[in-house]
Amino acid sequence: MPRFTVTEATWSGVPALRLSDGEAQTAALLVPGLGGNLISLTDRGEELLRTAPDARSLREKPARWGIPVLMPPNRIVGGRFRFNGREYQLELTDSSGLHHNHGFPLRRAWQVAATGADGGASATIRFAASDHPDVMAQFPHPFVLELTYTLTGRSLRCRPVARNLGDEPMPFGLGFHPYFLAPEGEEVFIRLTPGRLWEMTDWLPTGRFHEPHGVYDLSTWQPAHAATRGEGYRVTDPEPDGWSRFELANRTTGRTLALRAAPAYRHWLIFNGFAGSFSAEPYTCMTNAFNLDLDPAVSGMDALAPGEERRGLDWELTWTDRAR
Repeated sequence: MPRFTVTEATWSGVPALRLSDGEAQTAALLVPGLGGNLISLTDRGEELLRTAPDARSLREKPARWGIPVLMPPNRIVGGRFRFNGREYQLELTDSSGLHHNHGFPLRRAWQVAATGADGGASATIRFAASDHPDVMAQFPHPFVLELTYTLTGRSLRCRPVARNLGDEPMPFGLGFHPYFLAPEGEEVFIRLTPGRLWEMTDWLPTGRFHEPHGVYDLSTWQPAHAATRGEGYRVTDPEPDGWSRFELANRTTGRTLALRAAPAYRHWLIFNGFAGSFSAEPYTCMTNAFNLDLDPAVSGMDALAPGEERRGLDWELTWTDRAR
């Protein structure tokens, strides 16, 4: 029997893809039709992610489970911004009904583009804006986003590729919102590559920064649930290869997870708003970057030129065995 397999499956009655490493006994479950969400990641049957109880819950709250894909990430105030002489009005999708939140792909169906089992269990899923007239009506750029997930042992790697197939520049930002299980009754600690703390008001950055102190200084290990967290960091001291890293250590179980993100991800949102879980979100641009009056080198505001293909957006999640 081959070590790596990719098989068709169902999850809560919805078609899914299961990526498996039989030797390591690890598995990941993708539901392309529900926002391209990687809804489950298991090690010897033990779940590592906050999973939705069913498909209805994922449809209703697509940003609260598994690993949602955010393009663009987080809120755009009023769903409005101006870019390249055009005024944009995006759908209002945050819980308040006042702002656009987390982009288009996580609320719509993706397609399976390819699967493979050579050196790892892999699947490529594809979101094409042109497949969704409601997206094109408010964001008239025929972009394509492809994600290739590869599972090998205790490693899950994601390789995104974004393409602007249109003849105009396209505003661009990408992020991910993985939810890791972090029970409040267990000793869970977190650490993040050093960065400055964005000043935030009502989940929105003001454009000013602070030096983090106390439980918000994540350059050293801090208790995960010592505060209600929703803060943003801009990386100032990446690792030698330019990547940044978030770590979550459960000292009760002895398992540590590490999420490394490529240099394109210069912003991290740290969130623990749902009991029993913890989210570290790598972003290429900060919340509301399309409206911030800041140097794009600071906010991460970016654009894809006509015909441009953007790579270098990889991230990798690794984890250790459970010690006890």
